[in-house]
Amino acid sequence: MRRATAAGAALLLLAGALSGCAPSGQQLDAGSARQLQASVLAVTTAAAAGDYSEAIAALDTLEEQLTEGTASGAIDSGRSARIQASIDLVRADLAAAEPQPSPTPDKPGKTDPGPKKGPPGKDKP
Repeated sequence: MRRATAAGAALLLLAGALSGCAPSGQQLDAGSARQLQASVLAVTTAAAAGDYSEAIAALDTLEEQLTEGTASGAIDSGRSARIQASIDLVRADLAAAEPQPSPTPDKPGKTDPGPKKGPPGKDKP
């Protein structure tokens, strides 16, 4: 169930990034769109496989590409904000889907073996 949720969220991010290719008067150059789409695919693939740490790493890469694209003017600020909001949602979904380590039960204490015996062959009087 968690895997499906994370994969679904990543697919929503993919849809948002792909919509950047549609004519809308807002700027997203073709090179940036391809780069973002490749990164979204990496997030989606890793999330679908249940590799949440890899999905989060791919999401980090996507976020860096978004920052660089926005700074260079290849992605306009409005589209950048929408993509960033999607990244934030996916990051939260991935964090929630990532398996948490289960608490380890307390190790049973050692029992007292009783009085120590001397070396073999030497009996105590």
